[in-house]
Amino acid sequence: MPRKFVVAVSVSAFACALGIGVSSVALASPGDGTWGTWSATNPADAPSGRITFGNSSVGGADYTFVLNSGSSTASIDAVSSAGEWFTAETAPGAWAGANGPSSTDNVLTVSGAAANATTTITFDHPVPADYLTVVISDLDSTNASDPLYSDRVTITATTDSGASLTSSELQGSASGSEVFNFCNVTVNADMPTDCGGSVATAVPVMQTPSATSVYFFGNIAVSSEVGNSAWLAPSAEVTTLTVVWSSYAVLSDVRLAVAVAQDPTPPTPTPTPPSPNLPDTGVNAPTAGIVAAGALGAGVIGVLIVEMRRRLRSSRG
Repeated sequence: MPRKFVVAVSVSAFACALGIGVSSVALASPGDGTWGTWSATNPADAPSGRITFGNSSVGGADYTFVLNSGSSTASIDAVSSAGEWFTAETAPGAWAGANGPSSTDNVLTVSGAAANATTTITFDHPVPADYLTVVISDLDSTNASDPLYSDRVTITATTDSGASLTSSELQGSASGSEVFNFCNVTVNADMPTDCGGSVATAVPVMQTPSATSVYFFGNIAVSSEVGNSAWLAPSAEVTTLTVVWSSYAVLSDVRLAVAVAQDPTPPTPTPTPPSPNLPDTGVNAPTAGIVAAGALGAGVIGVLIVEMRRRLRSSRG
């Protein structure tokens, strides 16, 4: 056996005996998300404010709501008050975790008539690929043949370098399930109250009007169908998220919710502290253990040598 291999085996054996190892941290899995909590000086009139997450790596985000035309306001609501949330049976609820029923202020509601407004979210730190979820709910429509008679939302995003995400990157893990109805769930206590105890299956329409955006509008085949919602889970880093909303002439509103994974950045492993039972010799616990084991081995070898010499002298005599 080569000497290097002998040394490696010896070190490995000591490490196993002393419980020394390298810790590994698994990244968050689907269903393990933390929904953002929105806050502002006046939640009832909140054109700007903060979003915080239960994740120290992401930190939080600043948001701004700017009215481009028409009449519109932004307010912060708890999902239970709004009557809209996403259970684990919905696509975003299965991915990020259910966000209701809850009294937490985790949705921004934008309301208005014939309005066009832009909501921009800027994260404190870039959110890694596959760790952001954004949901738009309550995409209403009237029974018409033109999308202009429905709520319309265009979503774009950029990386920390300012590069735009492609439409495919915006869809990310949501690809194939981007549109859903939050009322298409089991009728029980967890069903959103806005569903009125009835299952609804209508969904919005999704388009990609450009290479770097995704466009949703309400189901124009059904008048004011409840639960029309859409979501994205970008497969690329996101630093800035932009949501442009246009409403039809009748008073309408949409709601915006965002979530991030619980742990997008693994924490640095904490070194193993010295054993409190060892005297303060200036040598840490693992080193002391190795030294002690070496001393014990040397002692045993010494005893064997003495015994062998004694028997040799006896046989000669």
